[in-house]
Order: sequence, then structure tokens, then C-alpha cells
Amino acid sequence: MTKASRNCPAELLPNRPGRFSSPRGGIALRRAVLLALAAGCAAMIVTDVLNPRIDPIGETVSRYVHGTGGWLITLALLSIGSASAVVARWLRDLPGRPAARRAARVALAVWAGGVLVAGLFPADPPGRWGRPSTSDLIHGTAALPAFLALPLAATVSLRGLMTVWPTARRALLAVTTASVVTTVALAVFLVDVMSGGPSLGLGGAPTLVGLVERLAITANVAWVALAAVAVSRDRRDGGRRNRGRRIGGWRIGGWRIGGWRIGDRPHRGRSYGGRSYDGDALARVPAGDRRA
Repeated sequence: MTKASRNCPAELLPNRPGRFSSPRGGIALRRAVLLALAAGCAAMIVTDVLNPRIDPIGETVSRYVHGTGGWLITLALLSIGSASAVVARWLRDLPGRPAARRAARVALAVWAGGVLVAGLFPADPPGRWGRPSTSDLIHGTAALPAFLALPLAATVSLRGLMTVWPTARRALLAVTTASVVTTVALAVFLVDVMSGGPSLGLGGAPTLVGLVERLAITANVAWVALAAVAVSRDRRDGGRRNRGRRIGGWRIGGWRIGGWRIGDRPHRGRSYGGRSYDGDALARVPAGDRRA
């Protein structure tokens, strides 16, 4: 006799990481997260276009807050930070070791918090690296740990994200690698600039700190977007795989099996006797333990 009783067709599963329930807000919240990330990136691109006199290779994105359309930088940082905070909450059920899952959530929360604070406290105008203002000090103090935390979150959660979205293994590995590499490069260029540089340049550009920062932001936002799709995809599609599948001679979709009616909606997140199971558990129950 398996864990499934004759009154329940599905294997009873304890509540544990990896068994996702629908994210609060459902599809609307998932789309809002992705839209906020896309809007943040678009706002940064627009500020580059609106300020042709500011060198995007040598100046960081946050310096554009004092240029034309500077409010777009604030909007971009607040949008990306808010979306990242939502994804950090979703990571609480990521499969894997509890320590790795907790570290990923904390690291992503640090990234989200740092980006939000950096958006609320603007940086100084371009070229002012020597004597930063109080607002610039707060901005930099929040941004630095944020940039360092995101690659950590991506690294420790990589295995869990690959588990819930195996077809995106290469994309997840690529953005994680890009986040780590660009963050290391950004740290080198920032240290060089703030210590009396710039000296690490290429051609006519005295420093590449602006270009490297843009690459790091792109990699980090891309990872947050993939992570959001991965966890919400597993929650959304976890019970749909069995729709229309034959199990032990019965076809799911309108049949009553063991007192439960399996209809068109995904059969997941049900509770039975204080425990939960999902639609995929039906496929693991021997035919002899099911009763119509």
C-alpha cells in the first residue's frame, strides 16, 4: 500500500520546498514584474539618448539623474528594485538546500534594497568623484553591496533554478557567469576611478567604468527576469502536464477518480488531511490504489 489511500488518488506529499503553489497575484503580478524590469532598462536607454553630451562609456548610469530626463533614472532604479524584491520573496520555495535557498533570498533582498535606496538618493553630477555629497555617499554605499550581492544570489540559486526550469539551463548559466564577470570588472574600475584615476581606459576613453556598469546592470536584470520566469513557470505549469494524459486506463479531464473531479483547471495545491499534493503526483500512484 502506498501513501495514497483508496479515498485519495494522489500520493500525499508533505509541504516542502520545490512544491510550488500559485504566486500571489498570479499572472498579473508575474507580468508586472517583467514589465517593471523592462521599463527600468528602457528608461536607462532613453536617458542615454537624451543626453548625448554625457559619455556613456566613462560615466555611470546614476550620474544621468542631473541631465535631461533625469527623473527616468529614479524611475528605473525604483522599478528594478521593486521587481527584484518580489522575486526574492518567490525564492522561498526554491528546491535545494535550505541554507542555499536562504542565502539566495537574502542576497537578492540586499540587491533589491540597495537599488531602491540608490534610486531615492541621487548621485552627484558627472565628473565629481573627488568630494562626494551626502546623497552621493548614501547612493554609493547602497549600490556597492547591491552589485556584489546579485552574483551571489545567482550563483547559490543556480542549481535550484535549473531544477525547476531545465530547458533554460544554458541561459541561466550564461547570465550567472556574465553577472559574476561584469561585477568583478566593475569593482576594479570603480576602485581605479575613486583612488585617483581614471587610468584604465581604451583608445580615447580614459575609463570604461560606465560601459562596464551598463553590462553589469544588463546581466543582473536579465538574471532577475529569468529567475522570475523560472519560479512562476513552475508554479503555473506544475499541474498542467497531466491534462489529457491516460493513467491506468483513465483519462484525466472530466473523470472522477477517488472522489476528486479532475477538470480543465490544473489540479494542484490541494490539501488532504493537512498535507498537500499536486497534479503530477497522480502519475506515481499504482493503478490498484485508485478507485473511481
